[in-house]
Amino acid sequence: MDNERKTMSVPQMRKLLGLKKTASYWLVHQHYFKTEIVDGIMRVDCDSFEKWYANQTKHKKVTGEAPGKELMQSSYSFQDVANMLGEHNSTIYTVWNKLQLPTVTVDYVKRIPKGVFDDWYASQDRYRKVDVPATIEEIEKKFILFKEAAGRLGMSSDELLAVVRYQKLGEKLDMRMFNNKRYISRTGFAAIRAMQKDDEATGENISLCIKRYISKKEAAQIAKVSKSTITKWALNGFFPCEAAGYVMRIEKEPFLKWLKNREGRE
Repeated sequence: MDNERKTMSVPQMRKLLGLKKTASYWLVHQHYFKTEIVDGIMRVDCDSFEKWYANQTKHKKVTGEAPGKELMQSSYSFQDVANMLGEHNSTIYTVWNKLQLPTVTVDYVKRIPKGVFDDWYASQDRYRKVDVPATIEEIEKKFILFKEAAGRLGMSSDELLAVVRYQKLGEKLDMRMFNNKRYISRTGFAAIRAMQKDDEATGENISLCIKRYISKKEAAQIAKVSKSTITKWALNGFFPCEAAGYVMRIEKEPFLKWLKNREGRE
């Protein structure tokens, strides 16, 4: 009786993990945990099984008890580190491979020992931890999926990315990578939407903020004049521009500076 409390049958283990017969015996023959023969029947040592369960993440009990408790106390997955730093996991793989930093392999998957991560993190200043919630549910309370945000703002993802990275706007925004997907904070999204609503008042929309060159039409809208007037100003050399085929491209910043000075003189 005492022995039965310390061990379980392979069918019991199979039921506990929700495995099929072949998979359960394959697991037994990997010698991940101790087994013994009792009255001619193979039984699994419960303590050994629980130790194995706490140090792997591939198999999960049907009871819902999370695996890998001890493993997560001693190491991070590459995705854990990527989320912690707000990066794509391929970036972390590249760093670890380049520096040949130590890893541990569990179920054929490499993990980063916490001590190794701490030493690396303290030795560099390029990557910094970000305040990212731990679950997708928590992320979605504070952030919006980047692609969704771009669609709601009437932009492409590339245009929104350019806005986030634009020097004059970047401080107001917050972008994060989580599980290899890009998100923008809801406050940042609201800031961009507010800027869009201010377009008519400022005369310069958010799309113009990220451009080096603008068209005659855009210049005319900003200056509140006709396109022919813009052409005349350009031909007089009031601001730098260049021709791309039959299209005139106007360098935005010098144009805005000249326009401001002109309005100041009037």
